[in-house]
Amino acid sequence: MKNKSTYNWKNNLLGTKSTLYYKDTIIGNLESNNWNLDARVAIHSDQYHFKNKGIFNPYTEIRNQKDELIGDIEYNTWTNKATISLIDRKYIWCAKNMWMTAWQIEDENGQIVEIRPSTLTNGGEIESLENSELLLSVSLYLQKRLAAIFYLAVLIPIFLMLLH
Repeated sequence: MKNKSTYNWKNNLLGTKSTLYYKDTIIGNLESNNWNLDARVAIHSDQYHFKNKGIFNPYTEIRNQKDELIGDIEYNTWTNKATISLIDRKYIWCAKNMWMTAWQIEDENGQIVEIRPSTLTNGGEIESLENSELLLSVSLYLQKRLAAIFYLAVLIPIFLMLLH
């Protein structure tokens, strides 16, 4: 049985930057623009760019620092799941419980990453069985994307009510 590694992240006040920690040491960050859901993630010496595509069939391209396509994420809006395709492996991202307070990434053998956001700490925790900077980057990005979509879903009705 592999050992789990635990990582923590903290978001800045606007949610445009997340800092990733391993045992209280900064190992990476995510920078984004909340309005277009694109992001750049750097962990150790690896850098990835997440670029959203499509409106009616949304997906995200994952590119490395040489701008080579190394994977994508296809979203299924009806089931709150996504399929992550990375080079030669496929994963499924989905809610771990019905309250959507924890998320998981699993391969054909089962869960390998668990993501637990915390509104109290403006961040969260990632537990991973794999020491993969790419999979950590995907985990951090998916949490950021989910938070941005949630905030937009809350803010749009409020904005529309203010217009009336």
